Amino acid sequence: MIFVIVSFLGLVVAALVHTLVDGAPTRRTRHRMVELWLLWFVAGGGALAIFGGLMHIGPFAPQIADSIGFARSPFQWEVGWADIAVGVIGLLSIWNRGSFMTAAVIAIAILYWGDAVGHIMQWVAHDNTAPDNIWTIPTDILQPLIAVTLLILYRRGGESGG
Repeated sequence: MIFVIVSFLGLVVAALVHTLVDGAPTRRTRHRMVELWLLWFVAGGGALAIFGGLMHIGPFAPQIADSIGFARSPFQWEVGWADIAVGVIGLLSIWNRGSFMTAAVIAIAILYWGDAVGHIMQWVAHDNTAPDNIWTIPTDILQPLIAVTLLILYRRGGESGG
């Protein structure tokens, strides 16, 4: 629970600090600020996804499954690698903000919104009230929603010049 909340707030704080200390000539334009926040929610979120994926496949995998209220299963290995794949795509978008960024946002939205549905189903159908099952739901919904919104604003701002 703490990891989920701190991670999400960390993205917000990092994006805010980066916006305040940005030295780019276009630093105070709306387009640049949207770009920085988009980068943090896609690339910064990517780094967090890689970390989460490593936790699912690493030596602490049993504790992670328990904290979510899930039975230990080989599927956790697959979820871990899916998180790592999406995380790498998010990180790579730092260097390619064209269609690659769009692909990264699509991957994040599909993975995390799908995760949110799974966590909600676990809660409703199986009364899974484990903290890491419940507290993951808001960020699984908000992070991709924010990324999609920022991507749309970023693309529209790029067309009009800022």
